[in-house]
Amino acid sequence: MPLTPGTRIGVYEVTGSLGIGGMGEVHRAHDTTLDRDVALKVLPEAFTTDPDRQARFEREARVLASLNHPNIAQIYGVEETGASRALVLELVEGPTVADLIARGPIPLGDALQIAWQIASALQGAHEAGVVHRDLKPANVKVREDGTVKVLDFGIAKALDTTSATEPDPLQSPTLTASATRQGMSIGTPSYMSPEQAAGIAVDIRTDLWSFGVVLYEMLAGERLFGGETVPHVLARVLDRELDLSNLPPSTPAPVTRLLRRCLERDQRRRMRDAGEAISDLEAALAPQTLPPGDGVPTASPPGWRQRIAWAGAGLATSAVAAAVVLWTLAPPPVDTPVRRLALALPSATTGPNPFVLSPDGSTLVYTGRSRQSRQLMVRRMDQLDPQPLAGTDGAIQPFLSPDGEWVGFFSYPGPAGPSDRLRPKWALKRVPLRGGPAVTLTDGVVALGASWGDDDRIVIGGIGGLDRLPAAGGASEPVPGGDAADAVAMLVTPRVLPGARAALVSRIAPGEAPQLYVVSLETGEQYPIATGTAGTYTPTGHLVFRQASRAGPGGTSTLMAAPFDLDRAAMTAAPVPLAANIGTFAWAADGTLVYSARDADRLSESRTLVWVHRDGREEPIPAPPGDYDTPRISPDGDRVALTVSSEPGRVDIVIYDLVRQVSNRLTFDAEVNIGPVWTPDGRRVVFAAGGIDRPGLFWKPADGTGQAERLTASAGVQVAEAWARGADALIVSSFGAGLQADLQLLPMAGDRRPAPLIADPFSVSFPSLSPDERWLAYQSNESGNFEVYVRPFPNVDGGRWQVSQGGGLSPVWSPNGRELFYRRADQRTATMMAVSYAADPTFAPSRPEPLFEAPYRMAAFDRFRPWDVAPDGDRFLMLKEQEAGPDRGPGGPGRPPLVVVTHWFDELAAQVPIP
Repeated sequence: MPLTPGTRIGVYEVTGSLGIGGMGEVHRAHDTTLDRDVALKVLPEAFTTDPDRQARFEREARVLASLNHPNIAQIYGVEETGASRALVLELVEGPTVADLIARGPIPLGDALQIAWQIASALQGAHEAGVVHRDLKPANVKVREDGTVKVLDFGIAKALDTTSATEPDPLQSPTLTASATRQGMSIGTPSYMSPEQAAGIAVDIRTDLWSFGVVLYEMLAGERLFGGETVPHVLARVLDRELDLSNLPPSTPAPVTRLLRRCLERDQRRRMRDAGEAISDLEAALAPQTLPPGDGVPTASPPGWRQRIAWAGAGLATSAVAAAVVLWTLAPPPVDTPVRRLALALPSATTGPNPFVLSPDGSTLVYTGRSRQSRQLMVRRMDQLDPQPLAGTDGAIQPFLSPDGEWVGFFSYPGPAGPSDRLRPKWALKRVPLRGGPAVTLTDGVVALGASWGDDDRIVIGGIGGLDRLPAAGGASEPVPGGDAADAVAMLVTPRVLPGARAALVSRIAPGEAPQLYVVSLETGEQYPIATGTAGTYTPTGHLVFRQASRAGPGGTSTLMAAPFDLDRAAMTAAPVPLAANIGTFAWAADGTLVYSARDADRLSESRTLVWVHRDGREEPIPAPPGDYDTPRISPDGDRVALTVSSEPGRVDIVIYDLVRQVSNRLTFDAEVNIGPVWTPDGRRVVFAAGGIDRPGLFWKPADGTGQAERLTASAGVQVAEAWARGADALIVSSFGAGLQADLQLLPMAGDRRPAPLIADPFSVSFPSLSPDERWLAYQSNESGNFEVYVRPFPNVDGGRWQVSQGGGLSPVWSPNGRELFYRRADQRTATMMAVSYAADPTFAPSRPEPLFEAPYRMAAFDRFRPWDVAPDGDRFLMLKEQEAGPDRGPGGPGRPPLVVVTHWFDELAAQVPIP
């Protein structure tokens, strides 16, 4: 029944009508309790009389109400009065994209900005497990300030009239017979994906199709799929040859490629997630891809969300002035001029804490590369050329003494003894900044960052706790109160506070958001402060730190600041964002700030995939560089499952198709997804994940359909390694206290309770089962160094043979069952070794023979093997590190990696006043 103005539903008073559609009537209403205007979507009458539909609707509405994204119109709740039942929605003012298209094609720059925000909304919803199912121009509004809001997310699913007793309601077709009988298609025909039109199961890829149709119509100003009747439209969706000829001639090639990838009729070949669309849009938004005067700020880096100004019926983007990085808050006027300068560093490398600034702001010390050897470089701000600092070969993570006279750093001396278990031990050294011999302060520490306090003692990050030692040298001692048995929590990047009684640290643990803590150096007590990393205290009385965000394209990292009371060890006001896309940053006591863009900070750590033949010949794989790890080849040899770190705190599994040369993201739920392993039939991928209730093992179909299914739950870290008994059991590495590793056998049937396989006082990991399942290879440090051993299987107590000589890591059997491969790790390179063997009557290995030696990804002490063997047994899939150089990476042309801000303290004090 239509509602007239003045009608009340609960606390909401109807003030006017906004429209009527198949999903129900929409009215403008006023919330008399909170004094705000909302939209009421009054549900069809059939829902108020069908208990099954109501129950299903309520379940879906709870999921939808959990969505919280700046580009998604919020669902506030459900309200009912008598026979009327309504969804309470955010009221979004402004024209719909359909209104804008009705005026003609939307200018390219504006269309791409709108599309980016739509894709961002899709990404946020898909990561929450919500599929829109009815994305179309009429469901996208653009507010006066340029913010895009996508409406009716998941409403089609919530209002689906299909019976609630369907076997898998999350995967039910969106165009159903029951919906047709109601005169209501769940979805709009012109924007339906082919699978929707055919009435078969859908997933997030159906939204990618609709997204492509919407983007085309914004650019072309006309329908992509039209027709006189619904059957005509659906027939064209299913069969019509894709025609993009009406796109404007100025359409950049990345946009055309994006459209074709979205509009693949075959789900398996279609773009898999909105994150890929965002990446393509960033490329299209790059200044060089847009025609002059198109309305997009040409000084702004791609990926930044721009503010769009609307004037009457026209659409134009407002230009935003930017230097190297676009600051999110305009700096207020200050007495001292604030200047921003770009600083290129030749031969710079990155990694954790790659540079540090002297207290007087005159000198930058950073990790660089000279003659193929990593070492510290010194760049005086009044000079153009950096100089290598002698005695710092292999140095990482530099830090300075309070007077700026000494540089501390970590240096790796090579493999250590059995007490290290899986934790590499580094030497801590210091060297005069002006040059001189380096002095070893202590060895056997973990390189998780260090800070030199004004009491002339150095605090070192650690697992479960901190260590401290005199700056003059000596053995390190634990800070009281630490928990060294905590294997999953790392306290990294310590920064000693003035007075040396406490330190700021970042606590990093799998499945948890990084947290900033204040740790008492006297008692070891830990006080949480904020979500973030790299906390530091400035002389202005501010806490400055970095905070990861998922709101921007692909996620970003924002520099935050808040007033901070040293005595109370607490913020006295909410933190304020200062700048986005921030990687490493450092400041000097004179008020100079130096920071790197997050993308540049990661660039030189990227890796490429390469095939390496037994004789060392290298064959590149045409996958783009990325922060890859743990590649695993599918049983048929056509695909690779591997991890990719795309932003701070986020690690995902992706599937790279070696034949089609495309990659698709597999994981969306947890922040950290690691250790992929294929099932023997190649249909699923098992992986470890954190952040979904508790860490554990999961598996998911390799084609990306469906949801990840939990296999185990564990308080520690479990990693799937190999299949046993066909596909009836998994061999699992379980990492416990002190990174101690044991092997377990996990049955895939019943309660899936893991049983001990090898549990001894040593660290046992990287198990590999021979193709005939007679022999189990693994690495252990029982001899003092890590070596490769073999035991019979399943009777692992029936003998033990040492295979490697002089150190061995991460063994893998050849698929033909005639050889065992492993890596012998040195400080700079790793040699691939091969061992043949006879199996009767006992295991009899040959002398190990080297195959090739090269500086590929090593991971000598990691929990995951960073290489794999092809099914033919003659090629190895390796990860090749991408070094910084004159044409790429930090210091490369067109991408200045560092920004220098002078007199930054003045700006900080103005932007974040001290109460």
